[in-house]
Amino acid sequence: MQDRSLITMEEMILEAELFQSVYPDLIGEIDRGEVAHGKLNDFQLMQAVAHAKNGLGVLSFERRQVINAVFDAFTTIYRKDGRGSAERWAKQSFGCFSSSLSVKEKDIADIVMKIDELSRLIQGKESELLQLYRELNMLQRYLAQEEGVQPNPS
Repeated sequence: MQDRSLITMEEMILEAELFQSVYPDLIGEIDRGEVAHGKLNDFQLMQAVAHAKNGLGVLSFERRQVINAVFDAFTTIYRKDGRGSAERWAKQSFGCFSSSLSVKEKDIADIVMKIDELSRLIQGKESELLQLYRELNMLQRYLAQEEGVQPNPS
């Protein structure tokens, strides 16, 4: 097998486009991790990278090596100089832009959907509880009439 130490400009453009396509996922995962834990440790950073790589699909061995090298460079800069430097490197090297705003808008949309879902679930449960209360009240009144006892005001 031949050891390829150089890649062509066309290959690099393809890998840059590939990195750009998963960069929003990477930044989104980093955002989530940093909100919860501050600057990510190595494990958390590798989890964010793995999440972003899930969007890559099936790649040839050579393409996988190149994209892994790009992610390695990003994570090395993140660890050494912080997120700002890593984002600047991604922007300068590959034209990537942080989509934190769109991630936040997506998160807000997800939260609104979850609120709507929970509201509908609560309304359904309230209706169910109201029906159970009515049935309980009816049975207590029936029992009170049969036994001549006052119903329990629960």
